Formats: sequence, C-alpha cells, structure tokens
Amino acid sequence: MVFDEIIRAVAELSDEERRLLRWHINQLPEEEASMTPEEKTRRLNVAFDALGDGLSLEQVNEMTAAMTEDFIEAWDESEWTQ
Repeated sequence: MVFDEIIRAVAELSDEERRLLRWHINQLPEEEASMTPEEKTRRLNVAFDALGDGLSLEQVNEMTAAMTEDFIEAWDESEWTQ
C-alpha cells in the first residue's frame, strides 16, 4: 500500500478508529532515535547483504568495484545551509 492509499484509508476511518490508530502509532518505538550505533550498523549490514540476494559472486564483485572506483568528494553542507 502506498502512502497516498494509506492517507485515503485513514480519511475513511471513524473518529474512534482514528483515535485507536493514533494510540497505536504512538506506541511504536522510535527505532532510529533509540538504536545504538551497533544496532544501526547491524541493520545496515543486513540491508547490504540483501542487495546481493539473487546475484552471482561475479555480479556482486562487479557492483562493488563500480561503487568504489571513483572518488567522490564529501558533501560540503555549508553550500546548502545559511
């Protein structure tokens, strides 16, 4: 379900259903804020592992080489903030 569909579905809820939905959302952990650096690293590694699912070792090596062959300068935030 895409976000717009969720918004439309929420608009069709009764007041009581929206109250229950708000309660449910407020009970969800704010994972990003509560995760330790180690947990964030572990989740990132899981995502990286999933990138290679279905690919051969040769394809993974080719993808890794392509991602590391060019040097990219770090983003200078001062160019975007005032």
